[in-house]
Amino acid sequence: MEQTNSKKTTIITFIKAGVLSVIIALVLVLLFAFILKWTNLGDNFIMPINLVIKAISICVGTILLCKNGQGGLIKGLILGVIFALLSFLIFSVLNGSFNFGLGLLVDILFCSVSGAIVGILAVNLKKA
Repeated sequence: MEQTNSKKTTIITFIKAGVLSVIIALVLVLLFAFILKWTNLGDNFIMPINLVIKAISICVGTILLCKNGQGGLIKGLILGVIFALLSFLIFSVLNGSFNFGLGLLVDILFCSVSGAIVGILAVNLKKA
């Protein structure tokens, strides 16, 4: 029984971190959209800024997950996948179409690697 509660708590913690990360991404994307509207930034800025927004969002969620100082690699990796899937679903609904393809796989890879790196750093910096 105690193990079941622990699993539920872990799942709830991952969901909270994933939702927080997606909310941060949504806010930053909206902010970036306003900046694009009021400036003359070219289209070549969009992809790099979107990657930075994803990395920042995953960073916040991973740091939240790694408060106890353990399992940073796995927690960050899992959160990256959760973030990629949640953001894909939300932005696809907002866009009105679901496009599965290589871009989604690359996004999952980028997000999971970002989460893993931040998880490793968060755990090791906490120990130092």
